[in-house]
Amino acid sequence: MSGATSEDVRRTQNPSAGKLATRLVAASLILAGVVMFLYMGLSVYVATQLVYEAPKPITETPAKYQLQYRDVSFPAREDGVKLKGWFIPGLLSGGRLTASRTIIMVHGTRQNRATPNDGLLQLSTIFAHNGFAVLGFDMRGAGESQPEPLTVGYFEQRDVLGAVDFLQSGPIPYPALGRPTIIGGWGISMGAATLLLAAAREPAIKAIISDCAYSDIIPILQREIAGRSGLPPAFTPGVLLALRALYGADYYAVRPVDVVASLAPRPLFFIHGDKDQYVPFADMQEFADAAQTGLQARVQTWAVHGAGHARSFRSLPEGIINPEYGPRVVDFFTKSLGSDPAGA
Repeated sequence: MSGATSEDVRRTQNPSAGKLATRLVAASLILAGVVMFLYMGLSVYVATQLVYEAPKPITETPAKYQLQYRDVSFPAREDGVKLKGWFIPGLLSGGRLTASRTIIMVHGTRQNRATPNDGLLQLSTIFAHNGFAVLGFDMRGAGESQPEPLTVGYFEQRDVLGAVDFLQSGPIPYPALGRPTIIGGWGISMGAATLLLAAAREPAIKAIISDCAYSDIIPILQREIAGRSGLPPAFTPGVLLALRALYGADYYAVRPVDVVASLAPRPLFFIHGDKDQYVPFADMQEFADAAQTGLQARVQTWAVHGAGHARSFRSLPEGIINPEYGPRVVDFFTKSLGSDPAGA
């Protein structure tokens, strides 16, 4: 038995030991495969449940607030997703209409351009009565716009860019009023984060109000995925991987805090309720600190005492409007976008 190792001798003497080892290895590989299959299967299931939800219907129109408006539709930039909205002209003295200064309003997660919760139509009324036209629209997958998966700003920023394209080169809602001469943007929650991402790619948005935006979506998704699915946190990376594989959305890239410095010298106004339990109140200061590093940065903040998430303007369930909100945002846009050339 020249050259035989002690292991060879043991196997020759006890052949069943080698077979047992082989079976244990095979069983381990099978078990690992089953675990991985279950992990990815559950991840895919949770991913599909997270991104699709029946859109909320449009239950109000600007007519409820005695505002003139026209329904509009336009494609998102880059991928052409079909979006629906309305254009509300601003009101000047004597009842004259204007489109010179137009505010793009961007709603929050799983909301639409008219959901009462956030008071978008009530805020639109305030803007209109102060001489600002309003373009309100439903982002993809919301309201009356084309069904698409929710990507919390990754693809939705294309919708905001499409709104800019519509104002600059699409059909004019009120031909007698012409096109806007200057554009601002107001967004809330996901809409605010999306607006910031879009504004970093579109200099035509000259002033931005961000109400309770998240600086980075990943910490929120880590909390929400575990909370909604009931799965351990170890599944979160798998769900995020499944979301990217299924829908092409890189959620790790949804970090508006990384782009705010590039918005300078355009004016920025960050608003956040100090009782926000969804997006940390600290995100506002993180935004402000990052934005201040931009060249000739112009940054304002407002911590709204006692306000929860997306409740700085309109509280729930009472529906009470914060009397400071309208004057503050109107003052910001008036100073940032200038007066209407047609006169107030």
